[in-house]
Amino acid sequence: MSVDSAARRRFSGGTAVVTGAGAGIGEGLVRHLASLGMTVVIADIDAEGAGKVAADIVTDGGRAEAHEVDVADADGVDAFAAAVFDRCGSVELLINNAGVESAGLLWEIDRDRWRRVMQINVDGVFHCLRSFVPRMIAANAPSCIANLSSVGGLNAVAVQSPYIVSKHAVLAMTECLHQDLAIVGAPIQVSAVIPHSIRSDIFTSAQHDAPTGDATANAVFAAMQRDNVETGLDPLDAAEHMVEQIARGEFWIHSDDKLCTAAAHRRGRQLLDLTPPADPRAMLTRMGVPLPKGRS
Repeated sequence: MSVDSAARRRFSGGTAVVTGAGAGIGEGLVRHLASLGMTVVIADIDAEGAGKVAADIVTDGGRAEAHEVDVADADGVDAFAAAVFDRCGSVELLINNAGVESAGLLWEIDRDRWRRVMQINVDGVFHCLRSFVPRMIAANAPSCIANLSSVGGLNAVAVQSPYIVSKHAVLAMTECLHQDLAIVGAPIQVSAVIPHSIRSDIFTSAQHDAPTGDATANAVFAAMQRDNVETGLDPLDAAEHMVEQIARGEFWIHSDDKLCTAAAHRRGRQLLDLTPPADPRAMLTRMGVPLPKGRS
């Protein structure tokens, strides 16, 4: 990163709050933001993981604190926001990153799992916005909110409907937030983060927390985890790239400019041409996943 980068100029101080920061993308984000000079608040339902990341950052000379937070708990999130503002006085950067995946055919998804994905991926973002935005507005200082959607928030993907639906919702929520803040004239930048493939355990965690008996869904998630490990971006590298875009004031934030832009263009062409979603069988073949018996 250039010494004169936008990120180093903008995020060399102040407080950053990142949810789901005990591992994966969130961990990469807090480690990078701490290296720039920000005090990072690591929020995660996994208290042990969050504590370990915070301890590592402090050992390396950074400023970090860990909080056990379930973003699906509205009252808990509000108490967390109050504690952060009481302790830090302001929040210059809020990144709503916490999220979970789930595999399976839409009509086979367990109802409790569907609700849990929506509670974390959608309601969790709403709870954080509802608790942090009024306090950020009251501070009346330049700040930024970045919500993590996904390339899956631009396009439909087979056998992961809860996640895809949730990420479409996060993108819509982010666009609405951008407009609502413009109405009140708050000095708060809003950014929609569209990651592609960043190394994490999101697919294996999904299979562990909500196993599916569907062979195709399991094969797809196994292939996605394989590809994620083999070709996914390092979380720190991705964080540096995305934070630089946020610092420049951009709305659309990509982990991989080429692949993420291609996903947006695919969606644009589909809407312009009013075509149905892509046939998923080509995706299965490309991933090396056998088609279900009786299909070709």
